[in-house]
Amino acid sequence: MFFFEKMLFYPKWYHWPLIILLLPFSLIYMTVVHFKFPRKFEDLGIPIVSVGNIIIGGSGKTPFSIALANEFEKYKPAVILRGYGRKSRGLVVVSEWGKIKSDVETSGDEAMEIALKTKALVIVSEDRKEGILKAKEMGAGFVILDDGFDKPFKKLNIVLDKKIKNPFCLPAGGYRYPRLALRFADMVLEEGRDFKRKVKCPDGDILISAISKPKRLLKYCKMPYKFFPDHYEYKYEDIKEFTGKTVVTTMKDYVKLKKFNLNLQVIGLNVQINKNILNQIEQYLVKLHKKG
Repeated sequence: MFFFEKMLFYPKWYHWPLIILLLPFSLIYMTVVHFKFPRKFEDLGIPIVSVGNIIIGGSGKTPFSIALANEFEKYKPAVILRGYGRKSRGLVVVSEWGKIKSDVETSGDEAMEIALKTKALVIVSEDRKEGILKAKEMGAGFVILDDGFDKPFKKLNIVLDKKIKNPFCLPAGGYRYPRLALRFADMVLEEGRDFKRKVKCPDGDILISAISKPKRLLKYCKMPYKFFPDHYEYKYEDIKEFTGKTVVTTMKDYVKLKKFNLNLQVIGLNVQINKNILNQIEQYLVKLHKKG
């Protein structure tokens, strides 16, 4: 797992022969992506703020969406996600203005994390249009669309940009879209410049996580660790040896680990978005609300 993760994002010399072999497939992939990218955008009659990226794996979309939902709570936000890794299909209302309506198996880990940390309407749906129209029907004032960069709706298209050392698209590299695709974004935001994460790691005996690129947690948590693949569905056999110990984990992992009655301590994570960025987003919301 970590061999391919390093190859996609931060390759060493021994990764390059495989990268070169995969380049023809990356060209095919890029051709398909080019023709699939939408040229027409439908107006669904509700302001939509898309939070996306152009790489695979984590770039901070979930904590950024949480920060947006909390910052603009007065506009009655709905967060729409696909619900990756959930054991359900179709449209599910996960949380209705702070009231949890689902369990994590039905919602998926990211949707439950958002539901627990905001008072937003949270909906999972493979069909994003269906989810957006449901949010509109339920009285949402605007939609935060998770991973909506290539969705064919009129929206404020925010991309959280994270540069990686491998410059190629899948499968030779970690980019879902070439960097040229950033021209389709309305706002390209960089961590450190446009927003910052504030992370507080509690004391504990072991760090357990199943997020994308989990080794980034070691910058904040200096302790033994055990990592699993992204969106991993934990089993008792995986963690039984840690019964009686203090387990440090992320909120995304907490929603799946709490059923095992472990002594869990959650890493504190908050995103602070620069005021000028928030002002631009609010101008978009105010303009469309006046128009409506």
